[in-house]
Amino acid sequence: MREAPAAASAVSARPAAKAGASGQAARRREATISLEATPRALLEYEAFADGLPFLVLGERNRLKLAGEEILDNLIHHASPIEGDLIAIRAARRRSGIVLGFYFRSPAFACFVGDSSCPEPLFDAAHRRWRGIGLRMCNNLCRSIALRPGTTVDRIFLAFDPDRTN
Repeated sequence: MREAPAAASAVSARPAAKAGASGQAARRREATISLEATPRALLEYEAFADGLPFLVLGERNRLKLAGEEILDNLIHHASPIEGDLIAIRAARRRSGIVLGFYFRSPAFACFVGDSSCPEPLFDAAHRRWRGIGLRMCNNLCRSIALRPGTTVDRIFLAFDPDRTN
């Protein structure tokens, strides 16, 4: 696993259940990382996701793909991010896996006000499609919740657990 510089990120992983808990409760886990809002954060996020011991391969792959897309969108389209930090928490719950992004951006409330998941469209001025990544995230997740706030903005992705392992 690649280590992120201590100044750029902080990671914590801890069990969410007490010792001796039932099998399902004992499997619940969570981990948090705080990343600078720079392109390097994408590699640090990937290393973070690769190190989550409570995910099986299929869960990890979905979490990495959708999470990297959300993180990339925040870095490139939500600027400025106050404090240049984005906190990310991954957690296993009884209902599945939750991935949360915590940040503050004045641009986020305007984006949410326009649409929670815009239809893809071709941007002729830049000669590229826009919105395909969010559509992909929508297909990988059970749900996406966009929550603007007065002190912190939040994005929550909920994933179904992988039942094959």
